[in-house]
Amino acid sequence: MCKLQEGSGKGLAEWRYINVNLDTSKIFRIGIDWLTLYNFEISYNSNLYITEQVTEEFYQEKFYLEEPSYTLDSTTRLYTSGKETYFKNLRFNPNKILSGHNIYNSREIELEAALLILVKELSEKGIDIELAQAKIKDIEINLNFNKAFLDVQEALKLLFISVPHFKKISRCTRNKSYRLMFQDETLLGNYGATLVTAYDKTEESKKLDLELDITRLEWKFLNRTFSYYTNKKGKDNSLNSILGSFELIDGIFIENTKRKLLEEGIKHLESIIKINLEKEFLAFKKSNKFGKELGKKAKRGVYRHLEENCWIFDYTLLIELVDKHDKPHKTREIKTILKNYSNHNNLEKLNYLMEFIFNH
Repeated sequence: MCKLQEGSGKGLAEWRYINVNLDTSKIFRIGIDWLTLYNFEISYNSNLYITEQVTEEFYQEKFYLEEPSYTLDSTTRLYTSGKETYFKNLRFNPNKILSGHNIYNSREIELEAALLILVKELSEKGIDIELAQAKIKDIEINLNFNKAFLDVQEALKLLFISVPHFKKISRCTRNKSYRLMFQDETLLGNYGATLVTAYDKTEESKKLDLELDITRLEWKFLNRTFSYYTNKKGKDNSLNSILGSFELIDGIFIENTKRKLLEEGIKHLESIIKINLEKEFLAFKKSNKFGKELGKKAKRGVYRHLEENCWIFDYTLLIELVDKHDKPHKTREIKTILKNYSNHNNLEKLNYLMEFIFNH
């Protein structure tokens, strides 16, 4: 049976105006954003949202209602052959329904409360929906970090580097410096029916007078791929499944982040980034040695060369190279590295991100 009942959780008015005092515990947690339901019952006694279409092949009645926090679409087709098809989708954002903004991430309590409000609002419009058998078609699962996007973007790029169709989106800063004219603010990856995004939420939070840096990691499961992951965990993709076992959401988010982002990112670090650094380091040293034999002055700036021609990612990788290939000058070289390249501290940032995720 569907768990949506009057009296469960807080009253409707309390939930509707929950955004009066922002609750940071609802910001920095795994939760859901937009989701789409299907396999529900709908009836209506209003023609305000209905359009009809007649062709030689079929008669179609389409009910469509779009609001800022939800969209309801119900389409019926009757073909000349006698065949009849139905399409029903309810797409909504529980965070927007409850608080009017999209900074929070909802869990089962908020999802249930938002649905109570939504069902009541639809009823007042002459639309009745029954969600007892509803299933989840598409869903967005998020986690926000209390870090500025620019601060963790390089660590995030390592996680995204092996993702199919990896892209980034930048915004124009209008800085007079060409190098600073464009600033990355979104990373995108596309597995087909599964999408992953990391993006800056700080500007959005400022609109709520919230003095917090926020970066969001988001997984979108489309075209019922969510059911694949719930089935793997011995559950189904019904609405009642996540209302009764919200740890499904946590597990799916963590599993995909670990397997598709972290493990692939670490593999790239070990097999590509470190290898390239070592090759360039040795090539630079070899070139200097050969030049010295020819009586030429040795070139300086091996680390600057690596910075310009490779991805250093973290200053400790440079220390590893010195420890392995330049022990006689180790103390001097480490001092130089710490002085000039310790700003490449992305392993520390990567550890922060992973600890934050996996401790949920």
